[in-house]
Amino acid sequence: MQKLNEICSCESKANSETEFVGIRCEKSKEGGALETSIIFPLGYFKDDSALRELPEEELRECVVNLFTVLSDRSLQEQINQDSSISTFAEEHGASEFPMVSYLNVIRNFLDFGYLDEKEILYKKGANGKINWGRTIKAVRPVITENEQNLVYLDFVARKVCYNEDTLITQVHKFCVHDALVKLGFLFGIDPSEEPQLDFDYDLFCNAIHSKLAKTFNDRDLRLLADLARIVEYLAGHKTEDGKTANEFYFGVNKFAPVWEAMVDRIFGRLPQGVAKDKFNPHCEWDLSSGVHGYENTNYAMRPDTIMALSSGIFVIDAKYYKFGLTRNPMDLPSSGSICKQIAYAEYVEQFMQEKEIPAFAGMTSGDIYNAFIMPFCADDEVDSIASLQSDNLSYKMQFIGHCSGNWKDPDARSYHKIAGILLDMKSVMRNYANNPSAQSELAGLIAL
Repeated sequence: MQKLNEICSCESKANSETEFVGIRCEKSKEGGALETSIIFPLGYFKDDSALRELPEEELRECVVNLFTVLSDRSLQEQINQDSSISTFAEEHGASEFPMVSYLNVIRNFLDFGYLDEKEILYKKGANGKINWGRTIKAVRPVITENEQNLVYLDFVARKVCYNEDTLITQVHKFCVHDALVKLGFLFGIDPSEEPQLDFDYDLFCNAIHSKLAKTFNDRDLRLLADLARIVEYLAGHKTEDGKTANEFYFGVNKFAPVWEAMVDRIFGRLPQGVAKDKFNPHCEWDLSSGVHGYENTNYAMRPDTIMALSSGIFVIDAKYYKFGLTRNPMDLPSSGSICKQIAYAEYVEQFMQEKEIPAFAGMTSGDIYNAFIMPFCADDEVDSIASLQSDNLSYKMQFIGHCSGNWKDPDARSYHKIAGILLDMKSVMRNYANNPSAQSELAGLIAL
């Protein structure tokens, strides 16, 4: 069995938005043997050495956390609304690996064993739970001597008969075996007994749908739905000899949109009824031919996060940059990013002046702030730069300084100085729900 800490590693490309994050199992170039690798995003661990030193149980929890984030449908919907993101499998013309279903099937097997077809029988004299309704109807009682009581000397009992050879059980065994071949290392267990059936899409689907039609137990219904998703996936992934393929991919080639979406979940905050796209600056052409209009809104500038508090409006750009690990100034946002950030804040100021929004009443340009948020590993104790470490129990943040452009007076507007904030990747991935406490703390760091 593969050891978990030997197949895990950290994403390493500085300021790259094309590095794979997730799990992939593919044939090696030398020998063709299957090799599994799990890649964590920037900042989840200090480095590969720190990852290798973790106890396996703790590392297993981290892997499950990674898969949970990458499986979050609501997060994916938010990402797809704001940017283009593709999975590794999609770029290779393959369907998405049903990670959640595979994990559910393994957990269900560990907790309850195989799904067995069962038949409920009612028999006289059988050992089992007495069915009094059937007993009263089918068994004649004995009257006691004083004629005061009726006594039943025989009973009709409920008996469950299991048939280990039923088709649905064999389909379940096939899927459990396939799941353990692919992900058994995550639970520290080897693949189960070899399945008796070869993969047959029509046969497996018929067995699952037949069982679904007569099943009312919620747990079994969920299991059957997971089995159906696995069967659909396997049908599209076969080797040349018709066998199910063991190669699979689950992850993204661009983790930056995932980072941006999680930061927006935690810190995004706007007055009721105000949409974030209201803060998107647009450009327009006025052509000599008479054509006039805005550019395609799909190409509009879009700030990652707007956080509106009573203390001010904070324009946040989540940068998936490596500075939090390297502390190298070359890994900080460049002039292009700084220009856009100032433009976002200028548009916010114009929006405040033109729109009558009660939540913004009384605010001025001095209440608008700018910030870059980049990932870092809070476990990495680096004190080589001046910093302020937060005491927030949920998220660790670190202030690293300000940046500004020499074409703007940094004292003319508060947003002409852009704060640099580091945010612990691991804590973000474990909980990226909206957090007012974290919002207040971040505001305090930005407004330093």
